[in-house]
Amino acid sequence: MTLYPPICRNIIAPLWAAREKSPYLRVARELKRTEYKSAVEIREIQFQKLRRIMQHAWANTEYYREKWQAIGFNPEDLKSVDDLTKLPILTKDDIRANKSRMVAAKISKEKLMPKKTSGSTGVSLEFFVDEDSIQWKRGCTLYFDQWSGWQLGDKIAAIWGNPSHRNNWRAVVRNVLLERYDFLDTLKMSEKEMLSYYQRQMRRKPALLFGHAHSIYLFANFLKQKNLEPFRPKGIISTCMVLHDFERKRIEETFGCKVFNRYGCEEVSLIACNCEAQGGLHLNLNTLIVEFIKDRRPAKPGEPGAIVVTDLTNSGMPFIRYKVGDVGVPSDKKCSCRRPLPLMESLEGRVADYVVTPEGNLISGISLTENFAMKLPEIKQLQIIQERHDYLIFKVVKGERFSNGSEQKIKTLALDRFGPQMHYACEYVDAIPQAANGKYRFCISKVKNPFM
Repeated sequence: MTLYPPICRNIIAPLWAAREKSPYLRVARELKRTEYKSAVEIREIQFQKLRRIMQHAWANTEYYREKWQAIGFNPEDLKSVDDLTKLPILTKDDIRANKSRMVAAKISKEKLMPKKTSGSTGVSLEFFVDEDSIQWKRGCTLYFDQWSGWQLGDKIAAIWGNPSHRNNWRAVVRNVLLERYDFLDTLKMSEKEMLSYYQRQMRRKPALLFGHAHSIYLFANFLKQKNLEPFRPKGIISTCMVLHDFERKRIEETFGCKVFNRYGCEEVSLIACNCEAQGGLHLNLNTLIVEFIKDRRPAKPGEPGAIVVTDLTNSGMPFIRYKVGDVGVPSDKKCSCRRPLPLMESLEGRVADYVVTPEGNLISGISLTENFAMKLPEIKQLQIIQERHDYLIFKVVKGERFSNGSEQKIKTLALDRFGPQMHYACEYVDAIPQAANGKYRFCISKVKNPFM
């Protein structure tokens, strides 16, 4: 027990939030205070937020006004949340084609934050989120983080790719004083790096282990194979990939605490997460309306459906009935934790493979989307297939800006990311098909992983 966590919670964090003029701490406290409000109250709050965002979109965006007029719909016709099903679904292609027409006219450009997805579905997406929405989601995430037993100010061990706080000294100071992360970069998961990371955490004694689901599993396997006594966090938050039951079992057995699985996306932030009862993933209805669509109708409980979300907070560039690109299974069960937020049974179809380099390093597919595909805007779509330890195939769909210089960029990135012993070939194709489950896999490895 140290004195720093309560100092951070009660002094440093509030002062930092005041300096930033951020309400995120207040948001987290309010969500905690009202977390057992009734389902009827939640539904009514959702409906009022939905009316506001739809009226705003109608009045301030060309895209939604045009789309809804074409089907004879006016936001004043909205009588319940269920009326959303009358509206067209928003796709990634819709956003790419209409980005400027989706931005709200009355939102100051200074309040708009540009965002870009990592392209885990094969194609990156650019959009905007307004500052108020960002701060709300920040507070919402803090509230859900605390379900794990971690509290603001406690140390965090993170297994993640491309840590952003290393970019400048201000971010480093912020991390040391407020966020308290220590990273194992998933682009460098060699035995040497994992051992060094383990030794640091044994000294640090983090309260939370956070990271890619499969990366945490690989790290747990590494500790078991090396007969290393693990550090003991209060809880583990896994995200970014499907967490399989066998992976959850291994992780929980290794670290002696529960895994709180989480699902979200860059476009709308946190969508659902486990509580301590682990009866499913609670849907984040504080921020979103979540639908599951099967054959153009709402999926039944226990039936897989395409996940469609409406962001109730992003006024800068509203996302209304946005098809995320993942498949989930809704549930009609009640959670034993007594929180009324409804449940999703499971997430299906988000799995990223690892590349194993000739040197034995592991590179996660999730990290490669951020550190490879995003560096190539002139490529429309990309898929990496590992055939052997020393051989990759890059399936490339060329964009309009593709040139001879693009091939040199691929060569430079391949050398930088995979090392001089890795060979590759580019296959230029018209399109990259989806897998049988309807998902696009950015990275596919046919090579045995040493920690599987």
